[in-house]
Amino acid sequence: MAEALNPDGRWSYVLDEPLRVLVVDDDPILREFACVYLSAPKVTIDTAGDGEEGWERLAAAPYDIALIDIEMPRLDGYGLLARIRGAERLHDMPVIMVTGREDAVSIDRAFDVGANSFTVKPVNWRQLSHHVRYVVRAARHERDARRARDEAVSISRMKSDILTLMRHEFRTPLSAIIGFSDLIERQSLGPIGQSGYVDHARFIRTAGEGLLGLFSDLMLYSALSSAERELREDEYAPDAIAGRILADIEQKFGPMHAVCDFQTTLRIVADRDLLERAIFHLLSNAAVHGGGLAALSVTTLADGSVAIDVRDRGPGLTDAQVAACLAPFHQQSAGLARRAGGLGLGLPLAKLVAELHGGSLTFEGGGEAGSCVRISLPACRVVYHSTEVAA
Repeated sequence: MAEALNPDGRWSYVLDEPLRVLVVDDDPILREFACVYLSAPKVTIDTAGDGEEGWERLAAAPYDIALIDIEMPRLDGYGLLARIRGAERLHDMPVIMVTGREDAVSIDRAFDVGANSFTVKPVNWRQLSHHVRYVVRAARHERDARRARDEAVSISRMKSDILTLMRHEFRTPLSAIIGFSDLIERQSLGPIGQSGYVDHARFIRTAGEGLLGLFSDLMLYSALSSAERELREDEYAPDAIAGRILADIEQKFGPMHAVCDFQTTLRIVADRDLLERAIFHLLSNAAVHGGGLAALSVTTLADGSVAIDVRDRGPGLTDAQVAACLAPFHQQSAGLARRAGGLGLGLPLAKLVAELHGGSLTFEGGGEAGSCVRISLPACRVVYHSTEVAA
């Protein structure tokens, strides 16, 4: 086993951290030696007799590193390594080729296919133990560096998206506020008593409310994503929650065809303000992108959880579009001609609200049947009453 005496007389292991190793080799003696010489208290070693068996083990369980022979029946080491590098889940797993070949062609081909390192039989097991530890740590450092780089790129892209959206969304209401205020100040319609100033005041109010809404969404998303906002919970009837939301939707978008389906005895234990904000954004999204609201329903599922569904008549979204829309500060079109305003926080906010309540937000459908966005809340948030609960 890969251990040795320290100067103080205590045994030490080279592989001294949790590690799961897969050894793929058609030589049963080498597999047995690997289990003996690489063993350590925190190390798990599995073996496979050829590339096909090795691939089955890799598909069934996660490994930190694989030691793979080149010449094997059914699927050789090059073929197995190519499969590993072609699989998204296994793409970054470190691989050491362990083989009796010492020619330059074999070594070059192994690295070309994607090997992290190469060692030659007969194996010096103590040296290989150090080799395994080094390769695993180097692979982890590389993954961490790549993750940090991707996060930096994502943050930079998000910053650009925020600035672009704020340039569009804040300029319009501010221009309205400044412009109509200037008209009132200069009394462009005549003395202040003229009725036209009422319209100016209405435009100013609408612009101010729109700007306040954008700012409120921005602050709420920041509070939710940093866990600064705690739930304020109580029991609420679905129709009481929906009533206020539908009134706000009609005020913003005009009359909509809304079909509501609620279980009359069902009550939801939730933070009303957050849940209303989440549903409001889903309905707003349906009004703008989904051809108008088709149905809003709140029902319980077989497992006792509650489903809040917003179904529309829109064409739906692809998986890639769904992932993009759930990212903050994303708009399907960032140009001046885009159909809808906003900072792209509606769906991310709704998702955070669902998760804060222990639930989830999912998409389904599309095409002629329309699409559905569902907020699922766990069974512990469902209460039944035979009498009405005050809104």
